[in-house]
Amino acid sequence: MNNPYSNCSNIERMFNELHPDEIPIFGSSRVEKGYYCDSLGSNFYNYGMPNASFDEIELLLKPELEKNKKTAILIDVHHDFYMHDAYENINIETYLPFINKNRDVREFLSANNRLKAYQKIPGLRYFGFYSDYLQSGLIKNSDLSNVFYNKGGAYDTKITSTENLQKKISAREAKNLHFTVDSAKQNRLYELVRLHPEREFIFVVSPYHKSAKKTVDNFDEMLFYFTTMANQFQNVLFIYFNTDFFEDELWKDTIHLNLYGAQIFSGQLKNVMESKGVFSETHSH
Repeated sequence: MNNPYSNCSNIERMFNELHPDEIPIFGSSRVEKGYYCDSLGSNFYNYGMPNASFDEIELLLKPELEKNKKTAILIDVHHDFYMHDAYENINIETYLPFINKNRDVREFLSANNRLKAYQKIPGLRYFGFYSDYLQSGLIKNSDLSNVFYNKGGAYDTKITSTENLQKKISAREAKNLHFTVDSAKQNRLYELVRLHPEREFIFVVSPYHKSAKKTVDNFDEMLFYFTTMANQFQNVLFIYFNTDFFEDELWKDTIHLNLYGAQIFSGQLKNVMESKGVFSETHSH
C-alpha cells in the first residue's frame, strides 16, 4: 500500500484520502496506460487498474462520491465496459491487504465469490502471491522496466517495433467483439449519476487502434448509447474523437497507447473538454 506504483496504493488513496481538488480518472489498463495526468492538468489522478470493468469502477466510485467534492469525474468506457468475469477482471492480489480493514472491499469480493475464509488470516492470506508482489516491486523499481510511472499511471516508454505491432494487429483482427449493455449495472450507474448532480461525469472512449475498432461489430451503437446517456443527464458529458489517424509508433498494442501516444491523446482530450466549457484547473460548469 505504501508503493505509489501499485494498484493497492490507488485503493488506499481513494478510500482514505480526500484530495478535494482532485479529478479522478477511472477505468481499466486503457486508463492506466493512456491518460497522462500532466497533459490533462495539474489536479488529475489516474486510478486505472488492469482488467477493471464497471464493477471495479463502481467500488472506487462509491467512496469518491461520499467525499465533499465538486470536481468532475472521468470514466473511460469501451466495448466490454459492462462485461464482468469475477476471475478474469478481479486481480485478487490487489484487494488482499484490505480484507480485514475495509468492509466495502470485503463485500465486493464476497458478492463475486472471491472471498475465502483463509484470506482473513494475516500473513496466510498472501500465500501463493509473495512472488507476484516481489516480482512486481523489482520490475517497477528497475531501470529495465521500460515503464514510466506518474500520478497512478504506468506508461510504456519503449516503441513497439513495426513487426511486433503487425503481429498484434493480425491477432486483433481475428477477434469478433460486441458492445453489450447490462441493464442492472446500467441502473446502478444511472442511480449514482442521478444522486450526485454536484459532480459532472465525463465518459470518454479512449483510443482504439483502427484495426481494433473494426472488430467491434456495433461500435457506432456503443457511441450512440453513451451519447443518449449524456442527453438524459445534465451532469453527464460523453467524449469520443476518432483516432484512426494516430500513427503506429504511438501504440503499445492495438488497445493501449505508449507514453508518447498517451501524452498526445491526453493533450487533445484536454482541448476537447475546454472547448465544451466543462474543464478548467479548478473545475467549473
